[in-house]
Amino acid sequence: MPGDAHAGASELLARAAAAHLTLLERAVADSAIARVEAARLLSALFSLVERLPSRALRQQVLLDPAFIEGLHAAAGQSRSLASWHGCIAEPSIATVWPTAASEHADRLANSWLALLLREEPNWRGRFALRTDLCGRLRFPLSDWSIELGRAGDRPRTVLADECVTASFTRHDVRLALPEETDQELLLVPRDDWLRMIVGNDGGIDGRRMSSRRSEVRVQLQFAGKIPGWQVRYDPVALADPGHAGLTGGLAAEILGAIRCHSASIASEFDRIISVIRGWELPPAGYGTIHSFSDPTLPRVMGFNVPYTAQDEPQVSPFCFTWFGHELGHTKSYLIETILHVLGLSLASSHGGYTAIVKRYGRRLPIRTLLQIPYTHLYEWVLLTRALEKRFSALPWTISDDPIALGDEIHLEIEEAFDRIGQEVEPTACGHAVLARLWALSKEVLVRWQRARGCHMRSRRSP
Repeated sequence: MPGDAHAGASELLARAAAAHLTLLERAVADSAIARVEAARLLSALFSLVERLPSRALRQQVLLDPAFIEGLHAAAGQSRSLASWHGCIAEPSIATVWPTAASEHADRLANSWLALLLREEPNWRGRFALRTDLCGRLRFPLSDWSIELGRAGDRPRTVLADECVTASFTRHDVRLALPEETDQELLLVPRDDWLRMIVGNDGGIDGRRMSSRRSEVRVQLQFAGKIPGWQVRYDPVALADPGHAGLTGGLAAEILGAIRCHSASIASEFDRIISVIRGWELPPAGYGTIHSFSDPTLPRVMGFNVPYTAQDEPQVSPFCFTWFGHELGHTKSYLIETILHVLGLSLASSHGGYTAIVKRYGRRLPIRTLLQIPYTHLYEWVLLTRALEKRFSALPWTISDDPIALGDEIHLEIEEAFDRIGQEVEPTACGHAVLARLWALSKEVLVRWQRARGCHMRSRRSP
């Protein structure tokens, strides 16, 4: 049950880390047999992970979103990774790049570099790194990222999924585009680079760094801890830089309210979610994106907050439920990876879509449909517990009807079960999971009806 599972968060993370290590080991064996270009990189990375001085540090690397994203990006270099990626992440936003391209294994070089410099801080040489879909160079065990974009572009554009050459000399680190290695994107003193990527020192101010490419914008970003929490906040794409702090402050207020209303779910969120990434995406024809996650980036929650011209956030008063929704998604991604390594899955086929779901006005990936009961269960439990405490910890007044929302969440869960029964062929494992989720939903329904009744009686009281 959401909230009762916080004591098992450590076991879930340990098993997920072990599954990622197994996938990396299998990828090494696959690449050696196939003699693909990434074989040397995969083997070197596996050796570095194995040599990490403590189990805790090894687990941190294996659960780092930058490392996991690199494994998905290297799917074209290993049949084991391709099978896992297909089962866990297809279709997803990750498919915007062709994973069969050999150079996309470069993203694992970001992980290799971070670990290599821990062993050999004086290492010298040149090799390829790769930005993510947000135009960021990211590294495991570091909260620093380096964003590359086109200077002066409106709207802002980034160099997404871009190869970047890194040259390590005795005194500095030079980043350049592969075809222009004589024109540095960024020149970083070596000791500053080590403080950022190895030491994770948030005190770097960048004054000793320089850029020589006026047409490329380079921006350093440090994802700091939300005060009182382990989870980090990382502003990614905001129309107004001044909104970065507002979105981070809003996230902190929401987490504080969740902790007051449901301390156990707050504990689980803080243990399992690594970072909240702030976005400011405008409304579109299909509506406004509120929060989102992707299976290639488990432990990362996207939090979207549009603003008015008066800098007022435009979010639902029930936005605290989104945090439970994304926690449910991340747990599902990790659980499905654990199952995959064991040779199990929830459905007999993967990668397909449902028919158009009227409620959402679009098709859903089958893997998303299977996760709906769990993600919405988290929303429902958070709403129920907040209703029981009369939303007392929220810094705003609830003017919308919580009863209508709770009943709607219940209906969505039941519709999801019906659609799964019509469109999915679960495995034996899948049947067991669905039966468990059905039982949990009935338990939550009892508590919801009790809270609902108390709320309705209080509204009728003089």
